[in-house]
Amino acid sequence: MNLPKRLIVAMLAFTAAAAADEALPTVMFTLDPPDGYLAGAAGTSVGWGYTISVTDAGSPTYVFIDDFTFGDSTPVGDFSSYDSGYQFDVPSNPITDGSPITEPWLLGASGLQYDINPGAVLGAATEGVMTLTYDVYADAAQNDPIEYGLSVNAQFDLQDVDAEVFVSAPAATAPEPGAVTLFVLGALGLLLRKRSLRCPVPRQ
Repeated sequence: MNLPKRLIVAMLAFTAAAAADEALPTVMFTLDPPDGYLAGAAGTSVGWGYTISVTDAGSPTYVFIDDFTFGDSTPVGDFSSYDSGYQFDVPSNPITDGSPITEPWLLGASGLQYDINPGAVLGAATEGVMTLTYDVYADAAQNDPIEYGLSVNAQFDLQDVDAEVFVSAPAATAPEPGAVTLFVLGALGLLLRKRSLRCPVPRQ
């Protein structure tokens, strides 16, 4: 093999090695429940747990979560994400091949939460795609970035899933304190009147 051919082969090998080093991992994002369907009464909170797994495509990579977004079309409340282990609203530990992260939904503590408006009407619903945004690094210390701002939608049976929140009942109404007080006083008055009628005053 002459010198020019050797140079070409060496350059191709170097390019292939560099491409392998920069290969992006495959990130899988699933919800719990997997179909994304939730139902709750107006004024209550419902939520999704989630699992994120990574499959490397060559060299080891480290995936860091940036954000979760819920692209619901006709909101009936407010979406938020939580993580009980850290001060941020998403886990700060990296996700690597063979070490997925699973977060259950715990009210106001972890997972993905939807607070249904107290004024939401019975039968109202909203749905949309749940999206994970993440960054990829070649090291756990986040000194060697590979790619920023990548995203993947939640999937179910290898298809993007529309998460849905359904309002299954109207908000519970509590009686006003004034009405309760009037009722108690009225009932007490009736009891006292009955008692006074049963016990006539002795004659003098």
